[in-house]
Amino acid sequence: MGISVRITNDNGKCEMRKDSRLCLLRPCDKGLLKSVKMPKGKTCQPKFQAKVAEKLTLSGCTSTKKFRPTYCGICTDQRCCVPNKSSMIRVDFSCRGGSDTQWKMQWITSCVCQRKCSNPGDMFSDLQLL
Repeated sequence: MGISVRITNDNGKCEMRKDSRLCLLRPCDKGLLKSVKMPKGKTCQPKFQAKVAEKLTLSGCTSTKKFRPTYCGICTDQRCCVPNKSSMIRVDFSCRGGSDTQWKMQWITSCVCQRKCSNPGDMFSDLQLL
């Protein structure tokens, strides 16, 4: 799980604010990616869903509900698979010591395989350009 940060003025007072959200594009377990079934004759499986609902964990905190997220899939033809459409959900976490917290999280609804990528095997390759 990662954290996406942006500066935005999308608020009632049109003030510049830092906006943070959790994001989870792909599962960390590489074995899950190998289990993604590629449609016959296709070079792209743009999304797949977790097989079972699980609680999310973040820095010693655990979500109060189970989730079955949709992940971006794989492209076998030198394209990169990235989110195309998503929404924002709120996730409640219960932390060690009894404290609770809430985070906004990007909830992926669709992904797309696109040609604009410098290293198709590395979803973070564009960060090298910064």
